Amino acid sequence: LGAVLVIGAGCATPSQGCGQFLSTPPMRAIGRISYSWYLWHWPVLVLAPALLGHPLGLAERITAALLAAGLAWLTLQYLENPLRFAPKIRDSPWRSLGLGALATTIAVFVGLGLLKVVPTPTGPGAPLTTAVITAPTAPTGSDIAAYDAAVQQTFARAQAAVTASLGTKAVPSNLTPPLTKLDDEDRSFHGCLRMPQESGQPECIMGDTTSTTTVALIGDSHAAMWTPAFQQIATQRHWRLQMMAKGACPISDAHARGYFSGLVEYFQHCYQWRDEVLARLKAEHPRLVVISVWRGYGTDETATGFTGYDAAWLDGMTQLVRQLREAGMQVLVLGPIPSPHANVPICVSGHLDDVTACALSRSAAVNQPSIAAEAAATTAGGGQYADLTNLFCTAETCPVIIGNTLIYRDVGHLTSQYAQVLAPVMGALADRALAHG
Repeated sequence: LGAVLVIGAGCATPSQGCGQFLSTPPMRAIGRISYSWYLWHWPVLVLAPALLGHPLGLAERITAALLAAGLAWLTLQYLENPLRFAPKIRDSPWRSLGLGALATTIAVFVGLGLLKVVPTPTGPGAPLTTAVITAPTAPTGSDIAAYDAAVQQTFARAQAAVTASLGTKAVPSNLTPPLTKLDDEDRSFHGCLRMPQESGQPECIMGDTTSTTTVALIGDSHAAMWTPAFQQIATQRHWRLQMMAKGACPISDAHARGYFSGLVEYFQHCYQWRDEVLARLKAEHPRLVVISVWRGYGTDETATGFTGYDAAWLDGMTQLVRQLREAGMQVLVLGPIPSPHANVPICVSGHLDDVTACALSRSAAVNQPSIAAEAAATTAGGGQYADLTNLFCTAETCPVIIGNTLIYRDVGHLTSQYAQVLAPVMGALADRALAHG
C-alpha cells in the first residue's frame, strides 16, 4: 500500500511530486541504510525493554530507532559494502553463492549453539518459605457478619505476606515456579479454556462431581488463571466446580465492533460461546457464579468498540450480573489483579540480584477509581464484588515475588502457584457470597 501511494503521488517522475523530495540528499541517505535499518530495528526494540526492565516510552523508542540507524550505517559501511563490492566475490558467481551459503550456515549453528550456552536464570538469594495464608474456621449459618470477619482475616493475612516480601531483594534460589518451567503448565486446563478461534464449551467439572453445590467459574483467561485456587476450595468443601472460559472473549454483553474483516469470524465465535454459556448457566442453576475477566478490552484501539471500565463496559457488567441474579444464582465478581505493564519473568531474569527493580507502583498498576465504578455497577445488578488489590500490593508498592512464589507468569496472568496461595481468600469470598443466598 505504501509503495502504491508513493507511486501515485508522482514518484514515477523524479523531478516532480514526491520524487523531488525523495531525491534530496537526506532522503537518499536514509534510503541507502533502509534495509540494514530494517534488520537492526527489531532486535534493538525487543532487547531494550528486557535490558531496561520496563516497556519503552516514546522518547526511549525514538532513541532505540536512532540507535538502530547508527548500527545500520556502521554495518553497511564496514561489513556489507566491503563484502558486496569485493572484487573476488563480485567477479565470481560461485564465490558469491558460496559466501551466502557459508553465512547462512554460520547463522544457523550460532543460533543453535546459543540455545545450549544460555545460562539458566537461577536466583542467587537464600531459599525462602512459601507464603501461607491460614484459613479461619469457616462460618456456618446465616450470620453475614461472621462471613465478613472471615474475609477480613484472610485479606489481613495476605496483606501481611505482601508486606513481608517488600524486603526481598535477591531472587530466592527456590523460586516457585522456576523461571525455566513457566511454559510447562497446562494453561488451557485440558481444553477447558477455549482459544479465540474455538467454538463450543466442553464439560469441565472439578472437585466433588457428585455434590449438590455447584459453583461456576466463568470469564476469559483471567477466570481460568483462578482455577487452581477454586479447584482446591472445591475439593476441601466438597463443591462441584464448573469452569467455563474462553480466551480474549468478554463475557459481558458489551459487544465488540469488528473494525477488520479478518476478525469477524473471531467475534462470532465469541458471541456464540457467550450465549451458550449463559444458556447453560440458566439451565443448570449453579448456586454461585464467579466472574473474572481481563479489563483491557479495547484499550489498544484495534479490536473492540469499547474500553474497559467505560460506560458500555459498566452497563454490560450490570446487565450480566442482573441476568444471573434473576435466574436465581448468587454472583461474585472478582476485581482485576494489578497490571505489571511488562513481562514479569523477563524482568526478574534480568534482575536476579535486585528484584525490587521489577516491583510495581500501586498508583501505576491499579486503576482504583475504575474499580470503585465497577464495584458499584456489580452491586447495581445485585451481585457482590471483591477488590483484590490488597492481595498484591501495600499502600504504595506491588512486589512480584511473595515468599518464594512468583506472582505473574507473563504480562498479566497469575502463576498457578500464587493462585493456590490465595485459595483461602477465594474460599472466604465464596463462602460469603453463598451465605447471601
